[in-house]
Amino acid sequence: MAEFSLASSSQRPGHGGGVEWYESAGRSDYNFDTPAPTSSAAAYGTFEDEPPLLEELGIDIPGILKRSTCIASSRTRNLDLEGLDLGGPLIFVLLLACIHLLTGKLHFGVILGWSVVCSIVVWLVVNSMAGADNPESQSLGLYSCCCLLGYCLLPMIVFALLALIIPRGVANLILAVATTLWCGWTAAKLFTKMAPSISDQSMLVAYPCTLMYSAFALLTVY
Repeated sequence: MAEFSLASSSQRPGHGGGVEWYESAGRSDYNFDTPAPTSSAAAYGTFEDEPPLLEELGIDIPGILKRSTCIASSRTRNLDLEGLDLGGPLIFVLLLACIHLLTGKLHFGVILGWSVVCSIVVWLVVNSMAGADNPESQSLGLYSCCCLLGYCLLPMIVFALLALIIPRGVANLILAVATTLWCGWTAAKLFTKMAPSISDQSMLVAYPCTLMYSAFALLTVY
C-alpha cells in the first residue's frame, strides 16, 4: 500500500495519475466575492430608494387633512385648488357608505354611482355658465369637479355620524337641511374661486350642488 501511494503521488499531471487527477478536480478558481452592480441595477436603485406606497398611489395624507380642515372650518380662501386629488373624495365616499352600513343600509354602489353622475351633471352646468371660450373653463375640468364635490361631502359625513345617535324626527330633518345647504354653498364658493368669472352667479352654481347633496341627505335620513 505504501509503494502504491508513493507511485501514485510521483506521477505527473496529465499521465492518468488518480491522485493528481482528484486534486486537480478539487482545485477551483471560483471567486465567491459579490459581483459589482451593473449599470442597469444602479439605474433602478434599491428598495430603500423607492417612494412610499401612498405616494406612488397619489394619496397625500397631509394634503387631505389640510383640505378637510379648511372645508370643516369654512375657510375656503386658504384651500389650495392646484393640487387636488381623488384620494380624499374616495375616502369620504367609503366613510359615508360605512356609516350607512352601521344602520343596515348597503349603499356603497349607490353613493359611488350618484357621486359620479352628479359630478358630471354639475360639471356640464358650471362649464356652460363659464362659457366654452373662457380660458377658465380649462381649469374646470371633470377631474377637478369630482375632487371639489367629493371634498365638500365632509359635512355630510358628520351629519351621518350624528344621525346614528339622534332619533328620526324634526331635529334630524333640520340638521339634514342645514348640512345640505352647508355642502352646497361650500362647493359653490370653491367653484367661483376656481372660475372668478362666475362669481356673480354663485347662487345658480349652488343650486345643482345643493340638489346633489340633498340626495345623500335623503339616503342618510331614510
